[in-house]
Amino acid sequence: MVINRIFVGRRSIRLPGFDYSQAGSYFLTICSVERKSIFGCIENGQPMENALGQIIRACWLQIPDHFSAVETDAFVIMPNHLHGILNIKKRVPGNDRPNREAFSSPTFASIPTIVRTFKAGVTRLARQQGQWPDGAIWQRDYFERVIRNGKEYVETCRYIAENPTGWESDEDHPAFVPSIDRQPRLRRGGTMYRAPTDRE
Repeated sequence: MVINRIFVGRRSIRLPGFDYSQAGSYFLTICSVERKSIFGCIENGQPMENALGQIIRACWLQIPDHFSAVETDAFVIMPNHLHGILNIKKRVPGNDRPNREAFSSPTFASIPTIVRTFKAGVTRLARQQGQWPDGAIWQRDYFERVIRNGKEYVETCRYIAENPTGWESDEDHPAFVPSIDRQPRLRRGGTMYRAPTDRE
């Protein structure tokens, strides 16, 4: 498995009042438009990225180049979604007071702004390279979870690392059929929230 480690009105449905620019660790899941399998495939439990998936990888790894207070950690690019951890090491100078991002009023180096910039960068590069000439690449929303302690961090890294081996039974798999006995996924429980972003 390829896992990289580098230590019309729109209603906001983020965690009310939470400052997504504060130092901390955040587990993100960002899905393709209509959850189509357009980033590659899984072969023998290994993610195999296509050209678009490779663009996504490059843009994800470049996030710290654009946001110096941010580090990427464990991530994996699945056929129709990306799982990854972002660590905000410190508040950006000038943002010393808590920031509450609002629609049409972005906060620099906050999780919503980082995701929006990342998605736009992938779309722009994919168009330039002729890998996705028209139409959306990303689902409008994304899923986020604040990682609250070391135990959660280790569990999240393990979940990311093991994700490709469970692709056939993954609820994001195109042929997934829910089971009433199925345990909830890590990204569906706890403090996972959906947050709208701009269309890319």
